[in-house]
Amino acid sequence: MEPKNDLVKNRTTINAEQLYKDAESISALWMANDDDGICLFRGEVIESDSPGSGRSDNPEIKPFICVDGQIEIRKTLYIEDSTCESAQIGFIAIEDKDNLATLRLQVNGVEIFRPSSSISEPESLQYTKLACSRWYYVSIPKETLHSGHNDICFSSVDGKVGWQLMVADYREFNKGAEKKDSLPTDSHFSVDSGKSWSRERGEYVIRCLLDRHLPAGQLVSRVFNCTDQQNDPVLTEVNIESLFFDWNMCESAGGNIHFYFRTGSTEALRDDTWSSWEKCERNKLINSSLGRYVQTRVEWRTTDLLNSPKLISIEFNACFCRMSHGNYRIAAYRNPQILRSSYEMHFENPTTPALQKLRKECELDSVVAGAQTEFEMIQRLHRWAYHIPLDNERSSHTPWDPNEWVDIRRDKNCNILMNEYGKRRRDKMCLYPNVVLAAALQSFGIPARHLNFHSEGMTGHEICEVWSNDHDKWIHLDATRDYYWYDRKTLVPLDTEEIHRVLVDRLDDTETWKRPYLFYQDLEKLVENLPIVCWEGDYEHSVSSGDQGAYFLFRSFCHFRIIPRFDVFSRQFPIPVSQGTEVWSWNGYLNWAEDKVPPLKHFSNHTNRRADFYPTLNQTRYTATYKKGKEQLVMCLESSTHDFAFFEVRLNRKRWEEKPNSWEWDLKKGLNTAEMRSVNGSGQAGVISMLSIAN
Repeated sequence: MEPKNDLVKNRTTINAEQLYKDAESISALWMANDDDGICLFRGEVIESDSPGSGRSDNPEIKPFICVDGQIEIRKTLYIEDSTCESAQIGFIAIEDKDNLATLRLQVNGVEIFRPSSSISEPESLQYTKLACSRWYYVSIPKETLHSGHNDICFSSVDGKVGWQLMVADYREFNKGAEKKDSLPTDSHFSVDSGKSWSRERGEYVIRCLLDRHLPAGQLVSRVFNCTDQQNDPVLTEVNIESLFFDWNMCESAGGNIHFYFRTGSTEALRDDTWSSWEKCERNKLINSSLGRYVQTRVEWRTTDLLNSPKLISIEFNACFCRMSHGNYRIAAYRNPQILRSSYEMHFENPTTPALQKLRKECELDSVVAGAQTEFEMIQRLHRWAYHIPLDNERSSHTPWDPNEWVDIRRDKNCNILMNEYGKRRRDKMCLYPNVVLAAALQSFGIPARHLNFHSEGMTGHEICEVWSNDHDKWIHLDATRDYYWYDRKTLVPLDTEEIHRVLVDRLDDTETWKRPYLFYQDLEKLVENLPIVCWEGDYEHSVSSGDQGAYFLFRSFCHFRIIPRFDVFSRQFPIPVSQGTEVWSWNGYLNWAEDKVPPLKHFSNHTNRRADFYPTLNQTRYTATYKKGKEQLVMCLESSTHDFAFFEVRLNRKRWEEKPNSWEWDLKKGLNTAEMRSVNGSGQAGVISMLSIAN
């Protein structure tokens, strides 16, 4: 006989750190390590140059103009509300070697001077040691800005030679723009010291960087189980009698936070099992008729851009009756929490013609033939991308076309000729082999993407990251040298953020442009006794040693970024005009930032949440509920698989069978085991989840 239903009260408190870390999505919010709450992101970029900024493939389009003699340039930026704590002008420039010229900035008529870097920023050695374009920052009195149009003029004091500023040519704007809107008209030049003005051929890469909060933000929480079985692999049926919502927050003078909720009977968000969003009031009864699951949406608003409301915690108070009690024991289980990015992260379709053409013409099926595991398959494609010849004549920055980049040549037996190298680094700029690798992986339905990273005192590097089902994580691959990093103790390959974490933990101070650590920290000591190791392979030349080896590159892992979509072969644009030949300027990147490596002020999109950068893929999560009066579990499945085709289930180690997302599992006496996985459209099986019950 089943026991009588019992009434249970449960209070669930989620602090800001956990709420922020596990959120389903976040927009325009931030929480640093030492913060006790979630606030609106601080820092706003005003710009109109991003879509066309970079170095064009067209040699007739020059990315830089000299500012000397009687040349004066003017950028007009519209600021709806100029309120800020402080302000800077950010711009991309190149200084001549031994430059002694001083730039004159006039912001709405107010003069500010920027002497050469050797004089004004002697500790910022990247400006004098690196012969490439850099971002420059000039602080301006905030009072010089006003609401409306703001004129920012640049000229050289006494007309001296020494400065070149970047201009984003209008002919390139179609490559980097999300929408094909009309071109801006914010840049003009004068050749007679400002007496007369002409329209520029593009937009100067000059941005206004405002220290203030964004006006609005939003957080959508993960789904919470409001009963006391939040972490149990098998749930009993319950009837929710009452559910109340509370929170702890600090409102600012001009700001507030609003709460909304919805409830459901399944952990997976489905239209047929979940209610619509409703506005929530503190400690007012929530309509929980659909079940034990609840999700909240929190919206921040402020009219005072210098202050932000802060959310410290939320709380659910539930009262419920247990409707069933199972006589079983959990023997083992694996049921991972799915982490989703706040960004859409459109994935590539493996059937994209460009990918299938690459797979066929490069005979990639023969490259992976006989691979015993998925990771061995990844390693074989990695090695292929390292050795495949790339065409020097046809390689262009945009669009990303691996079929144009690879140079297929055959010997007398019709075998494809592959490169051999007299050193570990392959030929060609790092962008090309790593994007080719991403395309090769995607042609087999394996999620992969391009990523670039740099530290303030180095030029940077481009690599590929791949999702591995075998390791259930993202992995950093470098097709320029055919290697990856792995943990010395566990031997598990690492992603970029994990490598970055090792570096950041060894930094003496916060990394900023003012005093880059690379010029002042003991670099030999920095790489001593690392807890991570490079995979060397069976090559003659070591990847670790040398001026351009892995330990040299390790020092570059401060800042890193991705184009927040992976479908760059089926949807060619928007992407940056150039990648790696000039300092990164496209404002569509998603950038990693944190306390010791703060957000780069010239970019708009930053995150310090692993879920945003590293969503978990190809996973299956289940909800198992014991059915009243039956030796049976109701199984509800959800997956994070792109190009999802169907679920497969294997019971008691028998054969795999296709199953719907909701199915019933009859329990036999003894040990019962269910393994569950997703399968994508390319036939690739996902990560296996498992539940084993002794009945």
